[in-house]
Amino acid sequence: MGLLISCEKKITETRYYPNDELYKEEEAEIIQLKNSDLNFKEITNCIGTFYDGFGKLVVEFDDKNIRKRIIPFVFDGGLIKYRNTLEITSDSILIDKGYKISELKRILKRHYTNNSKIPYYSESPQKALVVVTIDTNKTAKELKNALIHLTRTYDQIEKEINDSIKLTIFFDYFRQIPPPPRPPKPKNNS
Repeated sequence: MGLLISCEKKITETRYYPNDELYKEEEAEIIQLKNSDLNFKEITNCIGTFYDGFGKLVVEFDDKNIRKRIIPFVFDGGLIKYRNTLEITSDSILIDKGYKISELKRILKRHYTNNSKIPYYSESPQKALVVVTIDTNKTAKELKNALIHLTRTYDQIEKEINDSIKLTIFFDYFRQIPPPPRPPKPKNNS
């Protein structure tokens, strides 16, 4: 008689982003990042096709013993104020003059707690959005890594600020929201 050892991780909790109220389990189409062959562009395009039945498409991945389910948004119309978005890539945060992704906790916390103090950060915690913008050819595994980092950071912030906040994630593979206007360059009077 041999000893059977299982390497399977035991899932002890399921977390939903932004929350489980939007999730429709009986109708859900789940993209499991663990074994998906789709790239980021293909995943983002799938979301757009499910927009009429919002909440049906779920991006799912395991983070140690936590199953995480994201109901992602895409820019399919509607009015989103640019200032309420915090755009991140695999290695950068695209706000101010830019930050390394290692600064995510500090910048994400500023985004959620800003309350209109800094004009280009979120107006309120309820309006705060995070836009994940990665290269179109990035794999589901690379997306999973970015989402693990984002959700872990968010979970820490949620505990620290002890407020009812939600992590609303948009997927975007090209900028659809125009950047804020830049001041004109000074004229060179030579």
